[in-house]
Amino acid sequence: MSPTSATAWLASYPKSGNTWVRAQLSTLESGSEPALKKLGRSREHDRMSTSLGVPLGDLSPAETAAVLRLSWTIHDPDHHGYLRRKTHRAWTPAADGFPVPWQPPHARAIYIVRDPRAIVASWAHHAGASLEDAVTSMGTALQPLARLDAHGDQDLMSWTKHVASWLDDCTLPQLVVRYEDMIEAPDRELTRMAEFLKMPHTAESIAAATQACSFASLAAQEIVEGFSEAGRVGQTFFRRGQADAWKDELPAELIAQVCQDHGPMMRRLGYLT
Repeated sequence: MSPTSATAWLASYPKSGNTWVRAQLSTLESGSEPALKKLGRSREHDRMSTSLGVPLGDLSPAETAAVLRLSWTIHDPDHHGYLRRKTHRAWTPAADGFPVPWQPPHARAIYIVRDPRAIVASWAHHAGASLEDAVTSMGTALQPLARLDAHGDQDLMSWTKHVASWLDDCTLPQLVVRYEDMIEAPDRELTRMAEFLKMPHTAESIAAATQACSFASLAAQEIVEGFSEAGRVGQTFFRRGQADAWKDELPAELIAQVCQDHGPMMRRLGYLT
Protein backbone atom coordinates (compact mmCIF):
# COMPACT_ATOMS: atom_id res chain seq x y z
CA MET A 1 0.00 0.00 0.00
CA SER A 2 1.37 3.43 -0.94
CA PRO A 3 1.78 5.91 1.93
CA THR A 4 -0.55 8.87 2.20
CA SER A 5 -0.41 11.99 4.32
CA ALA A 6 -3.03 13.96 6.22
CA THR A 7 -0.76 17.00 6.53
CA ALA A 8 -2.18 20.37 5.51
CA TRP A 9 0.60 22.93 5.39
CA LEU A 10 -0.12 26.48 6.49
CA ALA A 11 2.89 27.96 4.77
CA SER A 12 4.12 31.54 4.62
CA TYR A 13 7.05 33.90 4.81
CA PRO A 14 7.40 35.05 8.44
CA LYS A 15 4.99 37.76 9.66
CA SER A 16 2.49 37.16 6.87
CA GLY A 17 -0.52 36.16 8.98
CA ASN A 18 0.16 32.47 9.57
CA THR A 19 -0.68 32.62 13.27
CA TRP A 20 -3.90 34.51 12.55
CA VAL A 21 -4.96 31.78 10.10
CA ARG A 22 -4.11 29.06 12.60
CA ALA A 23 -6.17 30.78 15.28
CA GLN A 24 -9.20 31.09 13.02
CA LEU A 25 -9.08 27.49 11.84
CA SER A 26 -8.55 26.14 15.36
CA THR A 27 -11.43 28.22 16.68
CA LEU A 28 -13.68 27.09 13.84
CA GLU A 29 -12.78 23.46 14.53
CA SER A 30 -13.28 23.64 18.31
CA GLY A 31 -16.27 25.96 18.37
CA SER A 32 -14.76 27.63 21.44
CA GLU A 33 -12.84 30.80 22.13
CA PRO A 34 -9.32 30.99 20.64
CA ALA A 35 -6.53 29.72 22.86
CA LEU A 36 -3.18 31.18 21.90
CA LYS A 37 -1.24 28.87 24.20
CA LYS A 38 -2.51 25.79 22.35
CA LEU A 39 -1.23 27.08 19.01
CA GLY A 40 2.31 26.14 20.02
CA ARG A 41 1.67 22.40 20.17
CA SER A 42 4.18 20.40 18.19
CA ARG A 43 1.78 18.93 15.63
CA GLU A 44 0.82 22.43 14.54
CA HIS A 45 4.39 23.24 13.52
CA ASP A 46 6.89 21.61 11.20
CA ARG A 47 8.73 20.02 14.11
CA MET A 48 9.49 16.34 14.03
CA SER A 49 7.30 14.16 16.19
CA THR A 50 9.24 13.16 19.30
CA SER A 51 7.49 9.78 19.18
CA LEU A 52 10.00 8.63 16.55
CA GLY A 53 12.77 8.89 19.13
CA VAL A 54 15.31 10.03 16.55
CA PRO A 55 17.73 12.85 17.51
CA LEU A 56 18.16 14.94 14.37
CA GLY A 57 21.58 16.06 15.53
CA ASP A 58 22.91 12.54 14.86
CA LEU A 59 21.71 12.45 11.24
CA SER A 60 23.13 13.75 7.99
CA PRO A 61 21.20 16.57 6.23
CA ALA A 62 19.72 14.08 3.75
CA GLU A 63 18.67 11.71 6.53
CA THR A 64 17.18 14.59 8.50
CA ALA A 65 15.00 15.64 5.57
CA ALA A 66 13.76 12.07 5.09
CA VAL A 67 12.96 11.58 8.79
CA LEU A 68 11.11 14.89 8.97
CA ARG A 69 8.93 13.92 6.01
CA LEU A 70 8.21 10.52 7.53
CA SER A 71 7.26 12.16 10.82
CA TRP A 72 4.70 14.37 9.09
CA THR A 73 3.30 11.46 7.09
CA ILE A 74 2.45 9.37 10.16
CA HIS A 75 -1.24 9.91 10.88
CA ASP A 76 -2.68 10.54 14.33
CA PRO A 77 -5.50 7.96 14.63
CA ASP A 78 -7.28 10.14 17.17
CA HIS A 79 -7.47 13.10 14.83
CA HIS A 80 -9.95 13.22 11.98
CA GLY A 81 -9.40 15.34 8.91
CA TYR A 82 -6.24 17.20 8.03
CA LEU A 83 -3.39 17.79 10.48
CA ARG A 84 -2.62 21.47 10.06
CA ARG A 85 1.06 22.35 10.35
CA LYS A 86 2.67 25.77 10.21
CA THR A 87 5.88 26.20 8.22
CA HIS A 88 8.12 29.01 7.02
CA ARG A 89 10.19 26.63 4.88
CA ALA A 90 10.49 27.35 1.19
CA TRP A 91 9.55 24.68 -1.37
CA THR A 92 13.15 24.15 -2.49
CA PRO A 93 15.30 21.02 -2.77
CA ALA A 94 16.95 19.73 0.41
CA ALA A 95 20.16 17.69 0.65
CA ASP A 96 18.47 14.64 -0.86
CA GLY A 97 17.03 16.57 -3.80
CA PHE A 98 13.43 16.82 -2.60
CA PRO A 99 11.74 19.78 -0.85
CA VAL A 100 11.61 19.19 2.90
CA PRO A 101 7.81 19.88 3.09
CA TRP A 102 7.06 17.34 0.36
CA GLN A 103 4.37 14.88 1.38
CA PRO A 104 2.70 11.95 -0.38
CA PRO A 105 -0.98 12.07 -1.36
CA HIS A 106 -3.34 13.38 -0.03
CA ALA A 107 -1.57 16.31 1.60
CA ARG A 108 -2.33 19.88 0.60
CA ALA A 109 -1.21 23.41 1.38
CA ILE A 110 -2.57 26.86 2.12
CA TYR A 111 -0.05 29.54 1.24
CA ILE A 112 -0.56 32.85 3.06
CA VAL A 113 0.93 35.92 1.42
CA ARG A 114 1.21 39.55 2.55
CA ASP A 115 2.39 42.78 0.95
CA PRO A 116 6.15 42.83 1.64
CA ARG A 117 5.99 46.53 2.51
CA ALA A 118 3.76 45.59 5.44
CA ILE A 119 6.04 42.75 6.49
CA VAL A 120 9.03 45.07 6.92
CA ALA A 121 7.89 46.88 10.08
CA SER A 122 6.34 43.72 11.52
CA TRP A 123 9.54 41.71 10.98
CA ALA A 124 11.71 44.52 12.38
CA HIS A 125 9.53 44.66 15.50
CA HIS A 126 9.59 40.89 15.92
CA ALA A 127 13.34 40.48 15.38
CA GLY A 128 14.46 43.63 17.17
CA ALA A 129 16.03 44.91 13.95
CA SER A 130 16.00 48.23 12.15
CA LEU A 131 13.68 48.85 9.23
CA GLU A 132 16.71 49.04 6.96
CA ASP A 133 17.98 45.66 8.16
CA ALA A 134 14.54 44.12 7.67
CA VAL A 135 14.42 45.34 4.06
CA THR A 136 17.92 43.97 3.43
CA SER A 137 17.02 40.64 5.02
CA MET A 138 13.88 40.27 2.92
CA GLY A 139 15.89 40.91 -0.23
CA THR A 140 18.72 38.48 0.62
CA ALA A 141 18.75 35.32 -1.49
CA LEU A 142 19.57 32.94 1.37
CA GLN A 143 20.19 33.33 5.08
CA PRO A 144 20.19 31.02 8.12
CA LEU A 145 17.02 30.87 10.21
CA ALA A 146 18.09 29.34 13.52
CA ARG A 147 15.90 26.50 14.76
CA LEU A 148 16.11 23.89 17.49
CA ASP A 149 17.05 20.29 16.82
CA ALA A 150 13.42 19.19 16.65
CA HIS A 151 12.85 21.43 13.63
CA GLY A 152 15.82 20.42 11.53
CA ASP A 153 18.01 23.07 9.90
CA GLN A 154 16.23 25.84 8.02
CA ASP A 155 17.29 28.64 5.71
CA LEU A 156 15.15 31.64 4.89
CA MET A 157 15.05 32.86 1.30
CA SER A 158 14.18 36.30 0.02
CA TRP A 159 10.49 37.16 0.06
CA THR A 160 10.20 36.85 -3.71
CA LYS A 161 12.00 33.50 -3.89
CA HIS A 162 9.99 32.12 -0.97
CA VAL A 163 6.67 33.07 -2.55
CA ALA A 164 7.72 31.81 -5.99
CA SER A 165 8.86 28.47 -4.57
CA TRP A 166 5.38 27.73 -3.26
CA LEU A 167 3.33 29.30 -6.03
CA ASP A 168 5.35 27.87 -8.93
CA ASP A 169 7.07 24.71 -7.68
CA CYS A 170 4.85 23.16 -5.02
CA THR A 171 3.28 19.92 -6.25
CA LEU A 172 0.56 19.73 -3.59
CA PRO A 173 -3.00 20.98 -4.14
CA GLN A 174 -2.79 24.57 -2.98
CA LEU A 175 -4.95 27.51 -1.94
CA VAL A 176 -3.43 31.02 -1.89
CA VAL A 177 -4.79 33.43 0.74
CA ARG A 178 -3.85 37.10 0.92
CA TYR A 179 -3.54 38.75 4.33
CA GLU A 180 -5.21 41.85 2.96
CA ASP A 181 -8.23 39.86 1.79
CA MET A 182 -8.56 38.37 5.27
CA ILE A 183 -8.86 41.90 6.62
CA GLU A 184 -11.31 43.04 3.95
CA ALA A 185 -13.54 39.94 3.88
CA PRO A 186 -12.70 37.65 6.83
CA ASP A 187 -15.80 35.45 6.56
CA ARG A 188 -15.28 34.85 2.85
CA GLU A 189 -11.60 33.94 3.26
CA LEU A 190 -12.18 31.62 6.22
CA THR A 191 -14.95 29.92 4.25
CA ARG A 192 -12.53 29.35 1.36
CA MET A 193 -10.01 27.78 3.72
CA ALA A 194 -12.60 25.63 5.49
CA GLU A 195 -13.90 24.30 2.17
CA PHE A 196 -10.37 23.59 0.93
CA LEU A 197 -9.59 21.63 4.11
CA LYS A 198 -13.02 19.95 4.12
CA MET A 199 -13.82 21.29 7.59
CA PRO A 200 -17.46 21.27 8.73
CA HIS A 201 -18.79 24.82 8.90
CA THR A 202 -21.85 27.02 8.62
CA ALA A 203 -22.20 30.71 7.97
CA GLU A 204 -22.83 31.14 11.69
CA SER A 205 -19.74 29.19 12.79
CA ILE A 206 -17.57 31.08 10.30
CA ALA A 207 -18.83 34.44 11.59
CA ALA A 208 -18.30 33.38 15.20
CA ALA A 209 -14.73 32.26 14.50
CA THR A 210 -13.71 35.41 12.64
CA GLN A 211 -15.25 37.61 15.32
CA ALA A 212 -13.55 35.70 18.13
CA CYS A 213 -10.25 35.91 16.25
CA SER A 214 -10.37 39.56 15.34
CA PHE A 215 -6.96 41.15 15.61
CA ALA A 216 -8.10 43.25 18.57
CA SER A 217 -9.36 40.16 20.42
CA LEU A 218 -6.13 38.21 19.91
CA ALA A 219 -3.99 41.19 20.89
CA ALA A 220 -6.01 41.62 24.09
CA GLN A 221 -5.67 37.92 24.93
CA GLU A 222 -1.90 38.13 24.43
CA ILE A 223 -1.66 41.04 26.85
CA VAL A 224 -3.48 39.04 29.53
CA GLU A 225 -2.03 35.56 28.93
CA GLY A 226 1.14 36.10 26.92
CA PHE A 227 2.13 34.20 23.77
CA SER A 228 5.14 31.93 23.36
CA GLU A 229 5.77 32.97 19.75
CA ALA A 230 6.59 36.59 20.63
CA GLY A 231 10.10 37.24 19.38
CA ARG A 232 11.60 38.77 22.53
CA VAL A 233 10.85 39.11 26.24
CA GLY A 234 8.54 42.03 26.93
CA GLN A 235 7.49 42.25 23.29
CA THR A 236 4.04 41.59 21.86
CA PHE A 237 3.45 39.30 18.88
CA PHE A 238 0.27 40.98 17.66
CA ARG A 239 1.05 44.54 16.67
CA ARG A 240 -1.21 46.63 14.39
CA GLY A 241 -2.80 44.18 11.97
CA GLN A 242 -3.54 46.79 9.32
CA ALA A 243 -3.17 46.34 5.59
CA ASP A 244 -1.68 49.73 4.78
CA ALA A 245 0.20 50.60 7.98
CA TRP A 246 3.44 50.60 5.95
CA LYS A 247 2.39 53.92 4.41
CA ASP A 248 3.08 55.75 7.67
CA GLU A 249 5.77 53.40 9.01
CA LEU A 250 8.29 53.22 6.16
CA PRO A 251 10.26 56.13 4.71
CA ALA A 252 9.92 56.65 0.98
CA GLU A 253 13.39 55.29 0.20
CA LEU A 254 12.64 51.96 1.88
CA ILE A 255 9.29 51.65 0.13
CA ALA A 256 11.11 52.22 -3.15
CA GLN A 257 13.73 49.59 -2.24
CA VAL A 258 11.10 46.96 -1.45
CA CYS A 259 9.36 47.65 -4.76
CA GLN A 260 12.67 47.42 -6.59
CA ASP A 261 13.58 44.12 -4.90
CA HIS A 262 10.20 42.46 -5.30
CA GLY A 263 8.30 44.41 -7.97
CA PRO A 264 7.48 41.55 -10.40
CA MET A 265 6.04 39.31 -7.67
CA MET A 266 4.20 42.23 -6.06
CA ARG A 267 2.56 43.01 -9.40
CA ARG A 268 1.66 39.36 -9.89
CA LEU A 269 -0.13 39.31 -6.54
CA GLY A 270 -1.89 42.65 -7.05
CA TYR A 271 0.24 44.74 -4.70
CA LEU A 272 1.51 46.95 -7.52
CA THR A 273 -0.39 48.09 -10.58
